[in-house]
Amino acid sequence: MYVILHGEAVRAAIAKAAETSENAEVFLTRIARGMASDLERSDYKEGCPIATTALETAAQSDVLGAATGNVFRKWEHEIRRGLERFGMTSGDADLVATLVLSQLEGALLLARTYRSIEPMHRAERAVKILARVRQSE
Repeated sequence: MYVILHGEAVRAAIAKAAETSENAEVFLTRIARGMASDLERSDYKEGCPIATTALETAAQSDVLGAATGNVFRKWEHEIRRGLERFGMTSGDADLVATLVLSQLEGALLLARTYRSIEPMHRAERAVKILARVRQSE
C-alpha cells in the first residue's frame, strides 16, 4: 500500500510541476529539486522507496514487481505529458522521459551512497541541457 500511496504523491507532484512551469527546463528543474530536497531532508537516509522496493523485493514478488513497475510507468507518463505540453514531439518526449527518470533515480542512488547532494545537482544540470537541446531543434 505504501508503494502505491508514495507513487501517487510523486506522480501528482510531477503533474503539478508541469502545470505550474513556464517551460520544459523549469519543469525538469522542479522535479530534480523536489527529489533532492526530500533526500537532504532525510539526511540521506531515504532515497526513492519505490526503487528500494523494486531492487530488494520485486524479483521475489510478482505483486510488488507489478506495483513498482506501475509506479515508475506513471511517473514516466507524467514526465512525457509535461514535455509534450512544452512542445516536444511525442516520440522525443517518450525517449526523454525515460532518460530523465533514469538520470534522476540513478543520481538519487549516488547522492545517498556518497552522502552528498552533488550527484543530484549534476543530474539537474544534465536534464536542463537536454531540455534546451530538444527545444532548440
